[in-house]
Amino acid sequence: MEQYSPPNTSQRVDGTIPPTDEERIAELVASHHVLYDHGVLDGFGHLSVRSAADAAHFFMQRGGVVPDDVTAGDVIEYDENGEPCRAGGRTGPSERYIHGGIYRARPDVMAVVHSHTDAVLPFGLTGAPLKAVLHTAYFLGSDPAPVFDIREVMGQDNTMLVDNPVAGAALARTLGDRSVVLMRGHGMTVVGPTVHDAVFRAVYTRVNARAEMEALALGEPVFLNGFEVDRGDPVSIHWAWWAAQAEARRASS
Repeated sequence: MEQYSPPNTSQRVDGTIPPTDEERIAELVASHHVLYDHGVLDGFGHLSVRSAADAAHFFMQRGGVVPDDVTAGDVIEYDENGEPCRAGGRTGPSERYIHGGIYRARPDVMAVVHSHTDAVLPFGLTGAPLKAVLHTAYFLGSDPAPVFDIREVMGQDNTMLVDNPVAGAALARTLGDRSVVLMRGHGMTVVGPTVHDAVFRAVYTRVNARAEMEALALGEPVFLNGFEVDRGDPVSIHWAWWAAQAEARRASS
């Protein structure tokens, strides 16, 4: 397994996004390993970052590579339509249109995570709302996370995958201006203004979902109110720590 050293983030605890594509790709690679460690990505799922050189383009892994094995050599540039650029015959994941649709609709978004983590699945299958119950999940807000149902776009005979531009655009509309959108029978998509934020939000959406399910088993959860969700955390510090842990685990395996 190729060894990987996380980028030095000591100068980036202010939450800014790197100014070069090389730095963004380095963070992207490390973040795949972080999200694997935290159970957000398994053998499926993907993470992308918007290009610094061309804001209409984004970087994401090639198809067929397990997230924990992603290296810089596996990262491909995609255009505004979600099609690979200069890919050398490599193809992208079938659901790259999730990312393309969101980047087109949300100029404020710099990173996107798509995950099948099991913790969120019940909230996309029932009427139970996923809302912030933990202070570290403030970004979920005090209103329920929206739920995307692909049947409303592609009909009853669908693949359950966001594997075309029409479905990608519809998912982006359901997401709206929120940080997280659930996907019926599929998982979730999380966005952020930096890779660090997207990773932080993906991790704590999973944690919040588990806590809310456990609370529901005991009684009625107490959700965060509008004032309590209007806050933030130094997420870059979390990311740097998580990246170091992921590298230590990979180095010892």
